[in-house]
Amino acid sequence: MSRPAAKKMSITTISMLIVVATFGILNVIDNMVALGLSAIPSWFLVGFLYFLPLALILAEFASDSTEESGGIYSYMERGLGPTWAFVGTWSYFVANVVYLQRSFSLLPVRASVAVSGVDVFESAAWALPPLGIVICIVLTLVSTRGVKLFSHLADWVGRGTLLLVGLLIVVPIGFALFTKGVSFAGYSREALTPTLNLEYFSTFAWLLFAVAGAEVAAPYVKETRDPKRSFPRAILLSTVLIGALYVLATIAVSVLVPVASLTKSTGLYDVFTGLGAMLHLPAELFGRAATSFIMIGSVAAYIIWMESPIRAMFAEVPKGTFPYFLTRRDEEGTHHQALWSQALVVIAITLIPLLSILTGTSGSEAFIGLLNDLTSLSLVIPYVFIALAYIRARRKGMKAPFQMARSNSVAIGIGIVVLVVSALGYFGAGLFALQAETIDWFYVGVVYAGPVALIGLGLMLRAWSLKAHGKLQPEA
Repeated sequence: MSRPAAKKMSITTISMLIVVATFGILNVIDNMVALGLSAIPSWFLVGFLYFLPLALILAEFASDSTEESGGIYSYMERGLGPTWAFVGTWSYFVANVVYLQRSFSLLPVRASVAVSGVDVFESAAWALPPLGIVICIVLTLVSTRGVKLFSHLADWVGRGTLLLVGLLIVVPIGFALFTKGVSFAGYSREALTPTLNLEYFSTFAWLLFAVAGAEVAAPYVKETRDPKRSFPRAILLSTVLIGALYVLATIAVSVLVPVASLTKSTGLYDVFTGLGAMLHLPAELFGRAATSFIMIGSVAAYIIWMESPIRAMFAEVPKGTFPYFLTRRDEEGTHHQALWSQALVVIAITLIPLLSILTGTSGSEAFIGLLNDLTSLSLVIPYVFIALAYIRARRKGMKAPFQMARSNSVAIGIGIVVLVVSALGYFGAGLFALQAETIDWFYVGVVYAGPVALIGLGLMLRAWSLKAHGKLQPEA
């Protein structure tokens, strides 16, 4: 029996779930530190070449999958078959695990800035991985209660974050346009033009990472009211909103804080302190309050990211692909054993950057850079498979209720663009490090070999499970 309509998610709830899980003001700051004002045209470039096409692909798949559980496995299986659908879905799981490792390790930095206005870990970066492990255990315990419970929190926090980001955007830009003494200082053709060198392409994957996340709501397509109509609309609404937020927030931040003085660790606090001063409020108090609220919102997003990919990974793959204890779920659809298994993997890879800290990487700024590269590179891998699946599905004649283009040639061409951009993002993430005078081979190995090794582990787990079930292929 289907759930009453009143208990299902609305377009607004789905959109907010995607916005909370995807948009991050910290992504704005990280990319401004790396790219300066050239981040503004870069957002447009990534938005049109990657974010919007990818969101349209996901919306098309979602509208054609409302009778299934709606995870990305069903999308990729339609175009690539069960084996490569597994590889693509497992790579998404790997990317999510690396993202969680990054998030949990950096949360103490955000908390210290929110409380004291200072990054206390700049001289004690060794403490971040152990604290990340503690956070991982606590949030895994919370996530076992099910993401639907927190979709309401995500909705509420999403609205609050949008209000806060709205203030951040409207006030500085309004002051710059209509008030003397405040201006768009530093803007010039040279500052806005990206320098297309190896350093730029090495951070290009950061931009791709910042706009990825529309698929996070995919497993809940059946929980949406009128899903064939509402779910694609929710994806498109959130896509436009996120793209606009990134561009406008970048402009606003440049008004509040000199770009040259931004840092990845304290930039968020500095920006909201500047906003508080502009509003004639207690600047430091306002900065700490805003940073604390955004940190709470990020925790809600982490809970969603912990649980949603697990559903996509273990709820949809055919029987026999994984050991039963990983696919077992309760009546609410929560995979308790899989969540704790995920936590063990996150804990294991959280300790790896500790070696980098102890053997040369000093300070939280460098630590954040390492984790940004590793996470961004990991995340583009599953989108390669999604793009390939879409190209194959359209060639096979997929006719979804929602289509981003009626012409197969146009649709396939857009899929190829997403595929090429994803591949460039992967190879570019560590390219600059390979051109260094002294190459940090530990860094290169972690960034490039880490995700590949985890994908290989998934293939071994699948082969072992199939053998244990006496099968060559999992059941459909």
